[in-house]
Amino acid sequence: MRGRLRLPLMVLGWMLAALAALVLVAAAAVAWFDWNLAKPWIVARLSAVLERPVWVEGDIALGWSRGPDSESRATRLLPRLRLTAGKVAVGNAAWARSGPLLASADAIDVSFSPLPLLHKHWLITDLRLSGAVVVMERDSDRRKNWRFSQSEEPAWSYDIHRLEFDRARLRYVDLPLDMDLAFDISPLPGTPQGVLKNDTPDLAISARLSGRYKEAEVKATGQGGALLDLLNDGALYPLRAEGQVGRVHAAIDGTLSNPHRLARADLKLSLDGATLADLYPATGVLLPQSQAFRTQGQLAIIREGGKPALWDWRYQRFTGTVGQSDFAGDAQYLLGQGQPRLRTTVRSRLMRMADIVPANDSAKGERKRADKLLPAHAFEPGRWGALDAEISFSGEQFALLPKLVWQDPAAEIRLKDKVLSFDPLRFSMAGGKAEGSLVLDGRQDKIRSRLRLDAQGLQVKRLFPELAAMQASFGRINGSAELSGAGNSIADMLGTADGKLQAEVSEGSISQFILEAAGLNLADAVFARFYKDKQVRLHCAVADVRIAGGQADMKRFAVNTEDALIEVGGRVDLAREALDLVIRPHTKRLRVLSLRSPLTVKGSFSHPLIGAESGPLAARAGAAAALALVAPLAAVVPLITPGEDIPDDCRPPAAVGTPAR
Repeated sequence: MRGRLRLPLMVLGWMLAALAALVLVAAAAVAWFDWNLAKPWIVARLSAVLERPVWVEGDIALGWSRGPDSESRATRLLPRLRLTAGKVAVGNAAWARSGPLLASADAIDVSFSPLPLLHKHWLITDLRLSGAVVVMERDSDRRKNWRFSQSEEPAWSYDIHRLEFDRARLRYVDLPLDMDLAFDISPLPGTPQGVLKNDTPDLAISARLSGRYKEAEVKATGQGGALLDLLNDGALYPLRAEGQVGRVHAAIDGTLSNPHRLARADLKLSLDGATLADLYPATGVLLPQSQAFRTQGQLAIIREGGKPALWDWRYQRFTGTVGQSDFAGDAQYLLGQGQPRLRTTVRSRLMRMADIVPANDSAKGERKRADKLLPAHAFEPGRWGALDAEISFSGEQFALLPKLVWQDPAAEIRLKDKVLSFDPLRFSMAGGKAEGSLVLDGRQDKIRSRLRLDAQGLQVKRLFPELAAMQASFGRINGSAELSGAGNSIADMLGTADGKLQAEVSEGSISQFILEAAGLNLADAVFARFYKDKQVRLHCAVADVRIAGGQADMKRFAVNTEDALIEVGGRVDLAREALDLVIRPHTKRLRVLSLRSPLTVKGSFSHPLIGAESGPLAARAGAAAALALVAPLAAVVPLITPGEDIPDDCRPPAAVGTPAR
């Protein structure tokens, strides 16, 4: 029996010895063979596997290696192959437009386990690169040139444990995101890149960044985690960068989740620049030509599945300033499926129009308009089609003008198909409330504007708080405005406006000094001004202004008190910002030492010229001088104004007496 078993055991022993000898011969052949002789075959096989042309201009060597001492004894002793090659290049995809090469390196040194190759898996334990250049491109059909198979599950998979490099240059071209960026990457001093996965230092590389994002030029420097984590799935990649995006200074600090197939980014973001309008080239978000701004908040970028994928950008808990104004809120920007959409909630303690739309003498890049007050900064309706927007604004104060401040302003702002609307628009002012809407239609070369506004309960004395004489006045104003115009600036819209302005003041009182000064009743005005002013009963006040082609005509403008009726007539040229008004006083009682005569208001909005009509005033002064030569007491006769029989209402001019001369 033993003899019968001895022969098979001897045969098995010789077979195992032969197999061991074959392995040793193969191992020796791998180590001693001149692989440059097999270079054409190797290059051809690699080209077939990658379906890309492969070039190797330097020497090729293949041998055996062992793992580093940092590995466990069991894994360190497992056999692995080590391939080195010089001047290696891999061709780009046939459809790519970023150049002929996907990648190249001056030298490559890779160690891998041979057995997983049987399962079409590259288990790369060590990868060392010198002078690496990589160009990654994603086209408008969302094809990726770094994917060697268009199937969702590629035939070959890979896993890289360690990576070392001296310097790498990476270019990333993304047509859907309209991005072309170049990265010059080097290891941070003293930071090992060859570390085990999931044992990566927080920051391992430094990079210089340049290129373009949408219409904005990008220049920045930054630091990031190990380059290996950009290639493997499941990494949480730290990132820190600072630089310029167009004219805006930007800084980010946070992490990328699974950057290989980017799923999410969580970043602290701060931005500052000379004007909010400078954000448009990079974001496509239309913002005004403002004063200098600064903002900071938490940016979350979330990639949702689908074809194409939806990118959800959320700028949360942001705060900031524009000039002397402040703002805070949350914003969401959806990109990738249809028209980009912006949804924002903004709150403010103080918002100034002068910060959002600067005056003519400080607007960026705008020709100065001498002696003009109306904002002439040109809006750009051609950019309004870049996205749809919904903005909910609320605040405590909105300074439309330095002395015209809205309280508790609120507006729902929408931008869709190049139509910008503020509807509803609400605010409080001078103890009253106002509500209306504003629509700016940018679907043609010149913006068409429509304004509707109704105001109720505005207190007279609070409209002019800087005038001490108004503090005892009372009465409330109700009014409305309807305007339409065409133009690409506020000045142009008003300069072509059609519509009407109407207002009425309820019964109350008003400062006698203001009325006397308006009528040039010198004695009473001086007494009231320097001794004691008093309030006179206000029966009514009305304003009915009709506007056509930018010309505002005073159809009816009157103030009726127990002492006098004051009417305002004439025209205001909104296009030229010119005044041509006449103020006509009608007295209800006898006045002595009066030069009562119509007042004129001429000049411009910025430099109004107020005076008396020279004809009636000169006639009275001349008559007084002539009579003084005859009888001094008679000289006061031309300065006496008899009272008129005027009803205590605000009926049209035909119903009241003629002006005193």
